[in-house]
Amino acid sequence: MTKLEQLIKELCPNGVDYIPISELGTLTRGKRFVHADAVDKGIPCIHYGELYTYYGVSTYTTKSFVREELKAKLRYAHKNDVIIVGAGENDVDIGIAVAYLGDEDVAIHDACYILTQKNNPKYISYCLRTEYYHSQIKKYVSRGKICAISAASIGKAELPIPPLEIQDEIVHILDEYTESVTALQQELEKELTARKKQYEYYRDLLLDFGGSRQTDAVHGGGTSECEWRTLGTVIISLKTGLNPRQNFSLNENGSNLPYITGKDIYDNAINVTERTDRITTDALTLINKRANLESGLLLFASTGTGTVGRMAIIQEYNNDWGISETLYAIKVNENIILTSFLLHYLYSASAKSQFEPKISKGSVPHLKVKDLENVKVPIISIEEQTRIVNILDRFDKLCNDISEGLPAEIEARRKQYEYYRDKLLSFEEMRT
Repeated sequence: MTKLEQLIKELCPNGVDYIPISELGTLTRGKRFVHADAVDKGIPCIHYGELYTYYGVSTYTTKSFVREELKAKLRYAHKNDVIIVGAGENDVDIGIAVAYLGDEDVAIHDACYILTQKNNPKYISYCLRTEYYHSQIKKYVSRGKICAISAASIGKAELPIPPLEIQDEIVHILDEYTESVTALQQELEKELTARKKQYEYYRDLLLDFGGSRQTDAVHGGGTSECEWRTLGTVIISLKTGLNPRQNFSLNENGSNLPYITGKDIYDNAINVTERTDRITTDALTLINKRANLESGLLLFASTGTGTVGRMAIIQEYNNDWGISETLYAIKVNENIILTSFLLHYLYSASAKSQFEPKISKGSVPHLKVKDLENVKVPIISIEEQTRIVNILDRFDKLCNDISEGLPAEIEARRKQYEYYRDKLLSFEEMRT
């Protein structure tokens, strides 16, 4: 019998109380501060976006600071408080938390709630990442351009609250397990990064046609005739979707069709998730009057930090989703250049050296249609294009496919960790 099993047998043989968060302590909303208030040294603070991207289960220090002049206007978390995120661009991570274990008080953003209570704060933070907890609060999240949940709604969720000795032991177990899993994932991700760099090097070598003729062992040891033409001369059409602010609303009643933007395109695929915005059938009709979506089109993300240049080929289209005006839907003349070959080429260093300098450097990076159409692309035989595509597709699958190789191993470790965590935090409910 493990130490945890022994403690459960001794301290709660009849089960564990499930208690609403509102009864564990007080939930207090933070106070607003903005990006312009940020400084390199000042009042330590936690911004709601950092709970998604930076913090884990607990922290002793903060990443960010705000101006000292704001001191009297802010609201603070103290040692052993739990900070819960209450708003975000999607509803998937709303409600997760970080346990603050530092000695210095920290200012909390107004899109977060401060839970002051007397249980082990890391135990509570672990609980706020479980599927059981998120299944309770999901129905209370308001959805729109910004998703949000109220303190009262969070307070309705019930958590299993065993005696402190059991909480401490669970935290000890999960901390050790988290550390070992994290170390393994880091090694796997390091290896995956190395493989991706190897893939990118080989792809760029395959797609470097330097002059009008290319002779190289990489290209089959023979000579490939190569003509350079601008992209605009080898495509049939380039269209876009529509801007919702001018034409329709997102996520309104009756919206059940995905509205794809650059953030929904990654790993060379269109990925519809809970974070994807939704539109009505009327909105889709408006979009397709302009975009004329169909199978075989190449989608190219033209806008967004970290998303410009993302691509995916529409494998099968059933008139069941639309695209934003930030996506270029390109119909290729496949008698000249294969869509799949164009996708690989536009990811290459040769292509990026042509269009990346043209991306606007404003707050929202953007590549204009004419700058993409002016990119010069190599025109080689369809047989040689097919051969190169087959090689790169196989290599790309090994590097990026979540169903096999290292990506699959990393995903398996993540799911294994979540299963083990949720299992540890599940108890037989107290019998009355």
